Amino acid sequence: MTPEPEVAPASQKIPGHEVAAYFRLSREEISASEPGGHSVVIGKAPLDEHLRGADGAVRSGALLTLVDSIGGFTSGLAVLPQWIVTTSLVLKLVTTKQKGPLRIEARVLHSGRSSVVTDVCVYDEGSASKGDELAASAVITCAVLTPSAMDLDFIRPVRLKAAPATPGSPVPLDQFFCIESENGPITRLRLAEHLRNPWGILHGGAVATLVDVAAHRAVERSTGLASAVSDVALHFVRPARFGPIEAHCTLLGRRCKEWLVRVAVRDGGAQDRLVAVATANVAILEP
Repeated sequence: MTPEPEVAPASQKIPGHEVAAYFRLSREEISASEPGGHSVVIGKAPLDEHLRGADGAVRSGALLTLVDSIGGFTSGLAVLPQWIVTTSLVLKLVTTKQKGPLRIEARVLHSGRSSVVTDVCVYDEGSASKGDELAASAVITCAVLTPSAMDLDFIRPVRLKAAPATPGSPVPLDQFFCIESENGPITRLRLAEHLRNPWGILHGGAVATLVDVAAHRAVERSTGLASAVSDVALHFVRPARFGPIEAHCTLLGRRCKEWLVRVAVRDGGAQDRLVAVATANVAILEP
C-alpha cells in the first residue's frame, strides 16, 4: 500500500506562511496524470466575515491574495528546484454573491526558462443556486528565480492543511496588511515583517490589497458614495523592500455606475521608486 503523503500545517514549509494562516488556506497538490505534465493545486479557504466588503461580497484584495498564494505556489512547483516571484495578476470577478467556502484551482498554462503563466479559477462551493459556481477567474504570470537559501524540500504531492481558527474575531483585512486608516489622497501601507516573502520583499497579496483599498477610497472621496472594486489588472515593476508603501490613484473615467481607476504604487523608503501599477474597475454600490 502506498503511504499517505505527509500533511503539514499551512504555517510550515511554504513561502508566505503567515498570509496563508490568516486566510486559513489549505493546499493540495494533484499530481499530473501524464509524464512530464504539471501538477494542479487546489486551495480551500472559508469565507470569513472579515474578508467581505461593505456589499457583503468577498474583497477583491482578498481574492487577489488567494490567487497569488495558490497560483504562485503552483508556478513554483512547476520550476523546482528553482522558484518564482509574481510579475502580474489579472482578476475578473464573475459574481458578488459568494457564500463560501471558496475553492481555488490553479493550472499551469506555460512554463519556460524564465517565466510561468498559470490559470486560476475561484469557485464558491456554497452557492445555493448552482452548488459550485465560478466566482472569479484570474491569470498570474511569474518570473523564475534562484531560490537561494529558501527551503524547498517538499514532500510530494504537497498537502498543507489550514491553520486553525484563532479565538475571538480576526483583525480586519486592512489591519492585517498594515494599511493606514487615513482617507487622504495617498493610501499608505507599513511594511511589517510578517508581510515579507522569503526574499525580504512585500508579499504580492499585500500590494493587491493596497490597490483594492486605495482605488475604492479614491472613488468614495470623489463621489461620496460607497463602492467596491471588481476587476483588477496588477503589474509588479520592482520589489518593495522598505516602506511606507504608497498608492496614488487617478480616476480615468466612468461608465454607468463603474469607475476606472489607475493606481501607482511607490516605495516611500526608496526615493518613491515605482514598484507596481494597476487598473481597477470600481463599482458604485446601490444604496
